[in-house]
Amino acid sequence: MWLSEKARRITILGYIVILVIGLLLLRLAWLQILQGPQYKRVAEENRTRRITAPAPRGVIYDRNDAVLADNRPSFAVSIIPGEYTNPRDATPLLAQITGVSRQDIERMLNEAADFPYTPVRIKRNIDQATIAKIQERRYYLPGVIIEAVPVRYYPYKTLAAHLLGFVGSISESEYAARKTQGYHPNDLIGKDGLEREWETDLRGEDGGREVEVNAMGEEVRLIGDRPPVPGKAVRLTLDANLQKATEDALAEQVEASRKAGRPAKGGAAVVLDVKTGGVLALASNPAFDPNVFAGGIGYKEWDALVSNPANPLTNRVIQNVYPPGSVFKIITSAAVLETGLASPAEIIDDKGFYILNGWKFYGWETKGLGQLNVVGALAWSSDPYFYEMGRRLGPDNLAAYALTFGLGQKSGIGLAGEESGVVPTQEWKKRTYGEEWLPGETLIAAIGQGYYLVTPLQQALVLMAVANNGVIYRPLLADRVYNADGTVAKTFRPEVLRTVYLRPEVWASIREGLEAVTTRGTGAAVFAGMPQPVAGKTGSAETGRGTTHSWFACYAPADQPAIAVAVLIDEGGEGSAAAAPVARKILAAYFAKSG
Repeated sequence: MWLSEKARRITILGYIVILVIGLLLLRLAWLQILQGPQYKRVAEENRTRRITAPAPRGVIYDRNDAVLADNRPSFAVSIIPGEYTNPRDATPLLAQITGVSRQDIERMLNEAADFPYTPVRIKRNIDQATIAKIQERRYYLPGVIIEAVPVRYYPYKTLAAHLLGFVGSISESEYAARKTQGYHPNDLIGKDGLEREWETDLRGEDGGREVEVNAMGEEVRLIGDRPPVPGKAVRLTLDANLQKATEDALAEQVEASRKAGRPAKGGAAVVLDVKTGGVLALASNPAFDPNVFAGGIGYKEWDALVSNPANPLTNRVIQNVYPPGSVFKIITSAAVLETGLASPAEIIDDKGFYILNGWKFYGWETKGLGQLNVVGALAWSSDPYFYEMGRRLGPDNLAAYALTFGLGQKSGIGLAGEESGVVPTQEWKKRTYGEEWLPGETLIAAIGQGYYLVTPLQQALVLMAVANNGVIYRPLLADRVYNADGTVAKTFRPEVLRTVYLRPEVWASIREGLEAVTTRGTGAAVFAGMPQPVAGKTGSAETGRGTTHSWFACYAPADQPAIAVAVLIDEGGEGSAAAAPVARKILAAYFAKSG
């Protein structure tokens, strides 16, 4: 009995021993066979370090190959998360040295948790003093390295800032959308302007180095090196010299308008090649320096920009809308002449006011401008003449022609934030305000007031239509993209956006009226002595706040059109007093170079 119980216990013990040995063997097999490659990789990564080499962004050139956006060498403080073994002590020290808050450092490390051996750039564009402090405290900062990285550089600072845009740290949503394309959580990405729209081409392909390191994390030997591939270069239609002249003229006039007692919150100007749609200059005032974003902008600097009441980050050429003012009289003329509701020879007596249903609507010249046909009405910007034309047309006919000219629609210029503006109809007002259209609203609509809203770019496109007998080209920003080796990757050709069909005699009357503006009408004093004939239209759009937006839109030369220009001075006063002088300076700069 006793021997039988002993044998049973020995048997059980044997099974237990066999089970334990089996489990050990299974564990060993799991470690060696299934997990072996992973532990081998971890061991290798403890001995080697793979450092990403960010690709320089593609260079942006103007039409004459002047460099508008480039890269310059700089240094960054980075952390390799897998080697950052003492964050409790290292993070406060690193925050003290770099000026980056502890919370921000921890946030950046958390965002990069999926990339333990990809450097997380804590601060870019650091100076030599910061580098020295890091090197002196290397023992206390395991996993912290100094990287040489390219930084975006805009040599002309604020020049064409709203067109070029800027780069900044990738956001969570941007990273989620692009991580399959090789982006990392601490990458820089185009945030606005061409930097954003051309991100895919400008980005390039990152390279990297694999180095052997010692226990201190110091590089011992280079194991492998894959150089980065720079992004593609983009050549714009922009002329940097004309852009500079445009920005200078705009800034000077904004300041002059302020000295004259106007609010003059800023301004906008755009110059288009009427034969291609090429954007030769695009300026918005005030501007900003995109270099402040290149190395990572601080909270205070960012807050100063976004809280600035002058809105320096806003591109007034396409992102703000304004009443078109008397420039809209071009469209009213086209509509009433093309429909046959008026003839070019018909005379209207401008007495300084117009009466409709017992209500008196005044013109800008309350003494009256006298007997005028359409040419004279355009030349002197007669409000009573166009009140009558608006009454004949009605709001919906007027809106139909405005839409034909492209108002109320985006141009497709290829920049984020473009506004479409407003083309009001009777149905639009009822839908928007729940009210019926009033007869008097048609009169003020005919002179570019009321509900109509346009961008400066749309005004320039209207003048392009007149210059081209109705052909409007889509605004073109770039004509060529180059690969890193200098070969051409893409070319862009002019694209007709729309065509406005009017009878030849209608176009002839409008052109004659616009030429008369600068020879004997509201713009004659500004353009006196101009060597090249100019066809244009002044505009003064009331804001409803007791101030006036100043407009001037034109094309030149009047007999052989080459460019179209639109200028706006935001609450700058009368069109002939503020916007027209800017346009003259722009035209003078263009013809000085081309002539």
